Amino acid sequence: MLYSGTMASPDPLRFRGNRTNPNHNAVLHLIRTYARHLGLGVTEIDEGVADIHWDRQVEASPDPCLIFPGRPTLESALACLATNQGMIVPAADAAGPASHVAAFSGATEILDACEDRALLRVGDAILADWDLLSFCADILFRRAERLPRFARASREAVYRDLPDADFGLDTQPRVDDWMFLLLGLLPRLRTRIAALPAQASVWFTHDLDSLSKWRPRSVAGQILRAPRYLAGGHLGLLRRNWGEIAVRAFSGKDPYDVMDVVYALEGKRRSASFLLANGRDHLFHRYELSHPRYLRILRQCQAPGKQVGLHGQVHCISDAAGIRAEADKFSSLAGAPTRLNRQHYLRWDAARTFAHLEAAGIQVDSTLGYNDSPGFRCGTAWPFLWFDCAADRPTSLLEVPLILAEFQFYDPLAFDADAVRATLRRYLDTACKHGGVFTVLFHNQYFHEAEFPGHGRVYSDLIAWCDARGLPDFDPLGTRARYVGVDG
Repeated sequence: MLYSGTMASPDPLRFRGNRTNPNHNAVLHLIRTYARHLGLGVTEIDEGVADIHWDRQVEASPDPCLIFPGRPTLESALACLATNQGMIVPAADAAGPASHVAAFSGATEILDACEDRALLRVGDAILADWDLLSFCADILFRRAERLPRFARASREAVYRDLPDADFGLDTQPRVDDWMFLLLGLLPRLRTRIAALPAQASVWFTHDLDSLSKWRPRSVAGQILRAPRYLAGGHLGLLRRNWGEIAVRAFSGKDPYDVMDVVYALEGKRRSASFLLANGRDHLFHRYELSHPRYLRILRQCQAPGKQVGLHGQVHCISDAAGIRAEADKFSSLAGAPTRLNRQHYLRWDAARTFAHLEAAGIQVDSTLGYNDSPGFRCGTAWPFLWFDCAADRPTSLLEVPLILAEFQFYDPLAFDADAVRATLRRYLDTACKHGGVFTVLFHNQYFHEAEFPGHGRVYSDLIAWCDARGLPDFDPLGTRARYVGVDG
């Protein structure tokens, strides 16, 4: 069982839903997810008093509760409105709270956070005009990405071509905003909500896309460009490049083989590195992990306190056999089953990839971020067990959304260090405010100081900020074990 109530709090959330509604399973999993974030379980009931009533007619009750009208369709709600405090609500036709209010007596009060467009207080009950739970589930479980009009943007992780731009997911985890606001309206949960920032953690990750700067092809290109460099007076660049080529030729040490530098910056911090099992991607050949020189890097990434994972290839995203073959090859080379994954170029097939990863034995994924912007693609800074919309079922695959990567917002060859630091701090602060995991990605090659000066200092500053905050390192497999439970 996922999110077992007996494993968490003895006083779980009480959820009264409607199993005939097509959104029921997704909404129930949404409630389980946020209950688990608060250390609670969920009890689904048919009768009696509940904390959360979804798609049900509710009689007057002296107990505090949340009441949502339900949405009788599976289609994602894509249009939205902003309330007076920036909260995003679905801009759909709705009957409003009048259908609910008849069951209650006493004066009503509009909650300030939403003007008169979303939430109404009737005594201790909070009533919604719209089905905010289905709306939040749509965002968290990326339901819109299964629609044909978003297929390309979904595969390529393009923020500006997804409905996410209307939701403002580049700056705020909107699902966290709504769910913690709603649950915080229940008096017995207020202290748990207030304590969320103390649960924040950080996950340092690295995608090892390129392990060789100098290969026969790049050396040949350097020879061809030499006359142009000479004519342009770039003698320093020529000396550096040919010096690197000489070192590579005589020692085997490549400038992009820098994980020793990265680990020195991290100190005792834990991190995870994702490597390609098959070096041929959709563009060109990168490296063959079974080669002794690259196996040495893999072993280096398996040092105590470090973790490794598969960097799943683009051409396998819809291929169950291909994903399993990649996972099996990586497991064989690593000498242990591979449990972590992040898709190369953050590309996935919303209807297939995660189901194939789960079937291949992957337990934790961290693919869901953007290629053109930092942000909160799932509307959350928290890890959560994935819900398979195609199969209409919860899974045991833990998704840890990627919040920020260096390639999303600056050019490592020419970056404004102060602006970069300000952006890092802003997203770190936002994730910590919500008690989530600040999942950050820095590629290995940018730690080659001669080519990318200042990049390493930005990373060391980030580590120092996390140290100063006392942020612990995120434990992906340990978290997944707690979320699934021993009976998962």
